[in-house]
Amino acid sequence: MSTQSRLKSGALTLRAFQVLAVAEGGLLPAILLTAIIHWMTGQGAISVAVIGAAHGTVFTAYVLLIPLVAHLLQWPLRTTGIAFSVAFVPFLPWAFERRIRPEIADSIRLRRLPKMQVVST
Repeated sequence: MSTQSRLKSGALTLRAFQVLAVAEGGLLPAILLTAIIHWMTGQGAISVAVIGAAHGTVFTAYVLLIPLVAHLLQWPLRTTGIAFSVAFVPFLPWAFERRIRPEIADSIRLRRLPKMQVVST
């Protein structure tokens, strides 16, 4: 993989992680609120299904990207653990993304992304 394509894929991974963190920060409280309304009123089953599917997809993608982002940004285990744990608390992914935003911008701007290892079987 060329240096240029490695930088582009690393930057794309980091930007995707930011987008997913913002989406996850809003979808978790949305599904909780929608589910509570559904339980209380019996209305909105389709809303629960749609928001639930969106939340499940975004949550899975966010969690799967954490190890890649941790490698790209050379996070210590503590930061990686925080990235995993904020996914389970409403709104915390927003705070976490805001905290790492400068680190992501610097990594992309300064082109300090480590080489990704491709394992083939």
